[in-house]
Amino acid sequence: MRRLGVALALGSAAVGVVLNLFGRRNPWRRYPWYLAGVATGIGGTELGAPVAATQVLAGGLAIRLGAGRTTLGRAGLTVAASTAAGLIGLHHKSTNATATLDAALTDAFGPNVADRPAKTTNVVAAKNIRYHDQSSEQILDIRRPQATVTPAPVMIYVHGSSWIGGSRSQGAHLITELAARGWICVSIDYRLGPRNRWPTLIVDVKRAIAWVRANIAAYGGDPSFIAVTGGSAGAHLAALAALSPNDPAFQPGFTDADTTIQAAALLYGVYDLTALNDDGQPRLRNYVRKVMFEADLADDPRTWRAASPTHRLNENAPPLFVIHGDRDEIVSVNQARRFAEHARDTTTQPFGYAELPYAHHAFDIIRSPRTKAAARAVGRFLDTARDRHLDANSE
Repeated sequence: MRRLGVALALGSAAVGVVLNLFGRRNPWRRYPWYLAGVATGIGGTELGAPVAATQVLAGGLAIRLGAGRTTLGRAGLTVAASTAAGLIGLHHKSTNATATLDAALTDAFGPNVADRPAKTTNVVAAKNIRYHDQSSEQILDIRRPQATVTPAPVMIYVHGSSWIGGSRSQGAHLITELAARGWICVSIDYRLGPRNRWPTLIVDVKRAIAWVRANIAAYGGDPSFIAVTGGSAGAHLAALAALSPNDPAFQPGFTDADTTIQAAALLYGVYDLTALNDDGQPRLRNYVRKVMFEADLADDPRTWRAASPTHRLNENAPPLFVIHGDRDEIVSVNQARRFAEHARDTTTQPFGYAELPYAHHAFDIIRSPRTKAAARAVGRFLDTARDRHLDANSE
C-alpha cells in the first residue's frame, strides 16, 4: 500500500508540474507540438482550481496509504502541494479577467456600457438550413429565445479551426450567452481549405450574411443590425466580413446583396496574413499559402493584403471588440496588438481591446470563469453597440 501511496503522490506532483509549466508558458511553439501544449495550458489556466482540489484529495489519500513515511513520498507530497498553490494562482488570474474586459469596454464606449442581465434560458433551434445550394457545407443553424422580443438583434458566429476544419457547433458558450440576452444567433458552416481556394471561404461567409439579412425577419430578427463573432480562423473571417462591406470581389453573383455588418467581436484571431512569426520566420505565410492561396505573397501581394483585416481597417469600420490571450501559442498576441494599434489610429467607431493574462488559444473551449466573463463582455459590447445603433436611427 505504501508503494501505491508514493506513486499517487509522485503522479499528483508530476501533473501539477506539467500544468503549471504549460499554463504559464507553453515551451512548444511549433506545429504540431504546440497542440499538446495548448490542451495542457488550458488545463492549467482554466481548470486550475478543480485540478488543485483533486491534488489535495490525492495527497490526503497518499498520506493514508503511507506516502508520508518515505523520503520519496514526502518529496512528492511537497511538490504536489506547491504546484496546487500555483494552480490556485492561475485560477485567480482567470477569475480576474472581468476587470480587464470591463476596462476594454469602458475604453470603447466610456462609462455608459450596457449591463443588462440575461433574459431567458429557454432557447429554440432551427437547424440544417441551407443558405446556398452550391455545396453541402453551406448550412446554418439558428438559435433564438423562445419568447423573442421582435425585432431582435442578430449575431452570426463563424467557426475556426485553421481554415481547414471545425463546424458550426463551436462557440456554444458565447451563443448561449447571447441567446439568453435576447439575441438571435446564427452559426454557419462554410467551404474549407485546402480543397477550396481563396476567396471561397469569405464568399460563403458573405453569402450567409446576405441570406440572414434577407430571411431573418421571419425568425423575429432585425435585419438592420447584424453582428459577427468568431474565434481564431473564424475571427479572421468575421473581421474581414465586417471590414469589407459589399466588396464585389467577395460577392460573385450577388453583388447587389447588402453584406454590411453593424458590430464585430473577435477572439484570438489572425488579422494580418502577410506578417512574419515573432521569430521572423514565415511559418504563418507558408501555412496560409498551403491551405488557401494559389500564389505566394511575393507573387500576389494585393490578394494577401485584401484578405488581411489589418489592411482593411478604415474610418468607416463598425464597432469592434478584440479579445486575445497573452499566452496564445498558435496565434501570437502580437497579431491582436498590431490590429488594435492600427484600429485606434484609423477607426472612428468604438473599439475595445482586452488582452487576457495567462489565457491560451481557444481558452473558451472550457466553461471556466474566464470563459463566462468573456462571453458576458461580448454580450455587453454588442448590447451597447445595438443601443447606439437604435439611438442613432431614432433621431
